[in-house]
Amino acid sequence: MSSALLGLESPLLLHLASIIGVLLALVLVSRILRSPREPAATIAWLALIVFLPIIGVPLYLAFGERKLDAALRRKAVIALPEHAGKHPHPVHSLLISLGMPASTTGNRVDFHADGRVAWRALFSLLETARRRIDIAIFILADDEVGKALLACLKQRAEQGVSVRLLLDGVGSFPLPKSRLRPLSDAGVEIAWFIPVIHRPLRGKTNLRNHRKIVIVDDTKAWTGGRNIAREYLGPDCPSDCWTDLSFTQQGPSVASYRAIFEADWCFANDRPAPDAIVLDDTADATEGRVQVVPSGPDIADDPIYAALLTASYEARQRLIAVTPYYIPDRGIQEALRLAALRGIEIDLILPARSNHRLADIARNRYLRELATAGARIWLLPTMTHAKAVVIDERLALAGSANLDIRSLFLNCEVVSLFYSDAEIRWLSDWLVALRERARRHHPPAVGATRELVEGLVELVAYQL
Repeated sequence: MSSALLGLESPLLLHLASIIGVLLALVLVSRILRSPREPAATIAWLALIVFLPIIGVPLYLAFGERKLDAALRRKAVIALPEHAGKHPHPVHSLLISLGMPASTTGNRVDFHADGRVAWRALFSLLETARRRIDIAIFILADDEVGKALLACLKQRAEQGVSVRLLLDGVGSFPLPKSRLRPLSDAGVEIAWFIPVIHRPLRGKTNLRNHRKIVIVDDTKAWTGGRNIAREYLGPDCPSDCWTDLSFTQQGPSVASYRAIFEADWCFANDRPAPDAIVLDDTADATEGRVQVVPSGPDIADDPIYAALLTASYEARQRLIAVTPYYIPDRGIQEALRLAALRGIEIDLILPARSNHRLADIARNRYLRELATAGARIWLLPTMTHAKAVVIDERLALAGSANLDIRSLFLNCEVVSLFYSDAEIRWLSDWLVALRERARRHHPPAVGATRELVEGLVELVAYQL
């Protein structure tokens, strides 16, 4: 009797599971169609869910969403500093309308042109700490550079300095947990931003905290594009050290970095975010004007993307940029293409070969479009990890965000926008010096096979 019932139940359970699977797939398809994303990513997810639902549905549930809806409700918005500062640049006004803090004046910015300078600036800053050190980093490597940082943090904690270390679950996954135990024993607080293995409601594993922020005593910040690893910086940065960019900031703008770190730290530790920091009005001056802008799944909009798009359309003479990976969405690509067509001098600096081969393949069709429109493509012989853009000597930005879809729409990122002559001039001169080391690249025409390969790679570009 029981065997007969089991024989009847199995087809019934299979039929019920099929119905549930179809309904879930329909819900996800509807959600994908309503979610703003690249057409290629939409097509890829739809095809996977429709034709391979057994694989597509769980993959989408694990990786598909780009905004932390549940986290947004719990974390609300990053409580950025309130400030009434004004500036006539259209990008400044746009960012304020998106809820970003206004720019502040009276900031000191020191750029680190190479890995040795960055190393000295970082460890000199850590040595000045009297009360607190807060660090959020994407990659903390298990090499001599990473070990030196851990040793320094352990020593500072033993000397009575409060130390908090926030690591990204994916970027720092290779770091052995045993390396962190001496720090914990010394009193260092350590947290992971969405660990690889975590509770389902904690967040998507594919969403990463790509921000690089080191704050000392709430008054100075070391930030930019560098991770803590041998290829980025060191006391004797080797000849194969990557070209990268970081900088130290001191002044009212540091309050924005404090707010971003606090929100990320509270999220990683499942705590409510603190209240906003209120800044005193700064003097009506032009020197050291900086606007700090975060972006990512914890922000309701995409302000870094919006700033780049607006700046591209506002360009009147030239736009020069460096990025390790160039896989833009259609909006950024079209803005740069149209700028080149209307006579704006567009210079895009890239590594001839990056550390991600798929990204190099995916970028080719975009580079061909830009070159055809009149933009100049420059390839550096060594790996370049820097991220910076200068537009018309009126605006510059630098930080952790690449000119690719992952940085613009998936990762937690942060950049500083510079409106003052000194910072813009330094970045402009640095980018021109990079361009002089590069060779002009004229993307060749490709055949049908190469076009097909590039198209297939582009389908997964959202996840690169």
